[in-house]
Amino acid sequence: MSTASSSTKLKPSDALDSRPTIFGRRVTSTFKKRFSFKHQPPGNLRTGMIPPIVFGSLFLNLPKLLKLRFYLKKERREHPADDVRVLFYSDNLDETNGIANNLRNVIPYMRAHGMKAFLAGNAFNTRPCGVVENSYCLLLPRMFSMEQLGYANSELAIPRVGPVLRLLKRYPVDLIEFETPSPGAWLVCFCAKVAGIKVFSHYRTDVPTYTKTLVKAKWMYHFVLWLMKIFYGMTKPVVSPCKDYADILTSQLKIPENKVKILPRGLPLEKFSTDMRGKGTWEKYNGATVPEQTGENRKIRFSFIGRISKEKNLEFLNSVWKKFAAKHDDVELMYVGYGWYLKEIKQFFDGDSSVHFAGEQGGETLAGLYADSDFFLFPSTTDTFGNVVVEAMSTGTPAIVSNYGGPHDIVMDSSAGRILPIDEESWLNALEECRRIYLEDPATYAKMREVAHERSLKYTMESSTKAQFEFFRELKKEAYGL
Repeated sequence: MSTASSSTKLKPSDALDSRPTIFGRRVTSTFKKRFSFKHQPPGNLRTGMIPPIVFGSLFLNLPKLLKLRFYLKKERREHPADDVRVLFYSDNLDETNGIANNLRNVIPYMRAHGMKAFLAGNAFNTRPCGVVENSYCLLLPRMFSMEQLGYANSELAIPRVGPVLRLLKRYPVDLIEFETPSPGAWLVCFCAKVAGIKVFSHYRTDVPTYTKTLVKAKWMYHFVLWLMKIFYGMTKPVVSPCKDYADILTSQLKIPENKVKILPRGLPLEKFSTDMRGKGTWEKYNGATVPEQTGENRKIRFSFIGRISKEKNLEFLNSVWKKFAAKHDDVELMYVGYGWYLKEIKQFFDGDSSVHFAGEQGGETLAGLYADSDFFLFPSTTDTFGNVVVEAMSTGTPAIVSNYGGPHDIVMDSSAGRILPIDEESWLNALEECRRIYLEDPATYAKMREVAHERSLKYTMESSTKAQFEFFRELKKEAYGL
C-alpha cells in the first residue's frame, strides 16, 4: 500500500498542506486533485447536509459496490482462510490526537511483523488533495468537511467513494474496524456492508460526554447518543479498552455483553525511557535562569501532556493548581501540547511564574519532558484509555488520574500514582502528599517510579497486537464460515 489510487508524482513545488509540518509524518504519494465542497464552519444547519451526502454517495456508487461484492467473494475463496486482512478506518487521522498517534504507531508495527494491516482516513481541509503518508497511511480525498461543533482544529468529513472502491479492489480486506462514529465512518460502513465486508468498531472516544461538555445545545447530546446507538448496533462486536466503557456500551448504547470485547492497547514504549530523565529537556521550557532551578534543589515538577482542550477537564486542573501553587514557591507545572483551549489557559495564568508552556512536541523532546516530570497530572474523565498516562509511566513518572475511564486501570493503585475523584480537596491533598513524598521520603518516591515503569510494560506492542489478531482471526471465521 505504498502508492495512492490514481496517484500523481510528488513534485517538490507542490503545496500539499497549508499547516505546519506534523512531527513524524511524511508524504510519500498523492491522489489526484478532485472536486470537493468548500470547507464549512460549524453549525447545526450545516450538519444537516451530512445525511444527504452520505446516502447520495452510497446510492450513486451502488452498482460498483455490488460488482465489488462479487469480486471480493470470489477472491476470499481463493485466499488462505487463516490469513486475515484488516483495515483500520478513522476520520481524524490527519489531526494530532491520541487516536491518530496510537494508530500511526500500531499499524506499521503490525505490518513489520507480518500482519496484514491497513490504515485509512480523510485528508484535512488544509490539503488540496488526498495523500499517503509514510507509505501506509491513506488520507483519502474528501467530498465534504466542516468544523466540529465546540471542537476547534478538528472536523467532520466525508471521503470520496471512488478511491475507496479502487483501493478495496487493489488491496482486498476481510475486516474493517471503525475507530470513531463519524460521518466518513458511516459512509464507509454502508459501503462495506453492500460490498459484503465484515465491519466492527472500537470505542475510542466518549462522544456523548464530549458533546455535553463542548456543545451548548442540550438536544445535541440526546441526538448524538441516538446516532451512536445505531452506529455501534451496526458495527458489532465493539472493542473496549477498559471495563468502565464496556459497561457504558452495554448500559447506555444497549450493546449485548457478548458483543463487547475488552482488548489491551499497545504503545511503542521503546520511545519513552527512564534514561531520558535529567538530560536538560525541562530546562529548555521552564525559563530557568538561576542555579536553584537547575541544580539539586530545583522545583518539584508536575506536567500535563496531551490535547489542550476543555474535555480533558483542564478548567478543574487550572483551579486546583492555582490554589496549590499559591501555598508553595517550590513547585511548577508544565503544559505540553496544543489545542483550542491553550489561549484561555495562558490568559488564566498570565503573570504566574509557576506555569510554563512547551507547545506541541514529539520524539526525544517529548520523551524528555515526560521523564523530567516528577508527577504527571491527568484529570480527564472522558478518556477511554490514556496513551499519555502509559507514556509518562514508562519514563518512570507516577501519574495522578481521575477515578473514571481508562487511566485508572493503567495506574491501578497508589503505588504507581494516585486515583482520585474529581473533587478539589482530594486533588489538593494529593498534590500536597506528592510534594511531601518527593521532598521528605526519597525511598518511597523511587519505589513509585519503579512501579510506574513496571506497570507500563503491560501495554507493549507485542502483547496487544498478538491479542488483537487472535480476535480478528476468530471474527473472520465467524463472519465468513471459514
